[in-house]
Amino acid sequence: MRLAICTKRDLFGCTVLNQLLPQLAGHDLLVLLSDKTRPAEDVVPELAELKLLERDLPLRVLFPLLDRQTGAARALTFDGLAARHAVPIQTVQQVNTGDGAALLGDFAPDLILSVRFSLIFKPPLVDTPRFGVYNVHPGALPRYAGLFAPMRGLMAGEARLGCTLHRMDAGIDSGPIYGIDYLPASRDRSLFWHIERLYPLGLSLFVDLLDRLQRGEDVRLQPQDHTGRDYRSMPTAEEFSAFRAAGGRLVDGADYIETLSAYLPT
Repeated sequence: MRLAICTKRDLFGCTVLNQLLPQLAGHDLLVLLSDKTRPAEDVVPELAELKLLERDLPLRVLFPLLDRQTGAARALTFDGLAARHAVPIQTVQQVNTGDGAALLGDFAPDLILSVRFSLIFKPPLVDTPRFGVYNVHPGALPRYAGLFAPMRGLMAGEARLGCTLHRMDAGIDSGPIYGIDYLPASRDRSLFWHIERLYPLGLSLFVDLLDRLQRGEDVRLQPQDHTGRDYRSMPTAEEFSAFRAAGGRLVDGADYIETLSAYLPT
């Protein structure tokens, strides 16, 4: 099958590809990366901190150094993944038009998977692939639609946080659901820790979906009940303050170092 995998050019996006690409051997693959920066990420201090840790430090400092090394590591940089799996990995500025649309048009995928991509798929592109465009959303839909769903779930006191695989439609986080899997919420762990462990749940759902499609099974999706939908955009500085006042932490140093250490040669 021809699969286009769309994710973000950041630390979590690279971790997603390290987890997913080994499971897609035998498929024809194209990987598109988005490096979109939202204006709030340069204004809200907490968003700027996350941008530094998730993008600037890994991409500008660590990954270029690692790409000059020869030792083996448990996780590979974007360049290392492209070489290991013989997969084209391209950074794009747009997806419905421009560079992304051109690459997808030439590749003609049977299915597109979006994970943390930041660029919104719109018609007619969202309806073009034979099996559709699917999204891994790190929140239980329909309630936790939009951005920073794990943080909102922790603030709401949820005992578990969901990760949803759904087929995309003309809306945002509004398409029919293939499945939701859950991670127990841990109040003594950081937001970063939860996010890193949510995405693999959605990737497992995607691999299951892919297997069923290849076997020719009839895949049934569950329409969302939008009466329970609570879409949110980027958190404000006040919302981050409330999160911290409730005992929440954005990033724990030990968790961050553990994630980075997977990329270091042994």
